[in-house]
Amino acid sequence: MDEKELRVVYRKVDELVTPDYNPRKITPKERRDIQKSIENFGFVEPLVVNTFKGRENIVVSGNQRLAIAKSLGMTTAPCVEVCLDEVKEKELNLRMNKNQAQFDFDALVKFFDRDMMLDVGFSEKEVGKQISEFDQKFNAINNDNCEMPIVKKFNESYHSVVIFVDNELDLNWIKNVLMLDRSVSYKNKTIGDTYVMHIKKFQEIWERITEKE
Repeated sequence: MDEKELRVVYRKVDELVTPDYNPRKITPKERRDIQKSIENFGFVEPLVVNTFKGRENIVVSGNQRLAIAKSLGMTTAPCVEVCLDEVKEKELNLRMNKNQAQFDFDALVKFFDRDMMLDVGFSEKEVGKQISEFDQKFNAINNDNCEMPIVKKFNESYHSVVIFVDNELDLNWIKNVLMLDRSVSYKNKTIGDTYVMHIKKFQEIWERITEKE
């Protein structure tokens, strides 16, 4: 297969044609979600338009976005042009509509805010169901099956001392002095690093340091 440079051109939306065979249908809610995305971010994914003789200006992929662009009063849209006969055109249309990725809901719950997911278009049922499944998996984590040892759930029988570190120099110093092993939050990896140490280990280190002084 010959490699060709991908080139985006801007075409007038009134010149573009939606094929009568287009199999992709969307619900009113899905249409609103796409419209909101275009309103907030513009066209971040070009339309695919055919230039083959007799098939000129037919939109192979992006017909729903084209319709929304017209309704919003947009006059041009970014396009990637292909040159395909009708058979290949239909095949590409079908493939691009069929090859839709499935979501990894575990990753969605870990890295995306719930309100954002709802705003993007996920339903309460989808978000609630997947969060519930994620919680089940999270609650099943223990010191025997996790990647790194974790502290047992805090309750009234545990006490903690927290030392805040706001610069890399101090962080490296305390890590070296206390020989801290890195831990992570299994619920949110976007926060700062967390280091956990039992009091007995701290006492051993402290006694060893003070003996040298």
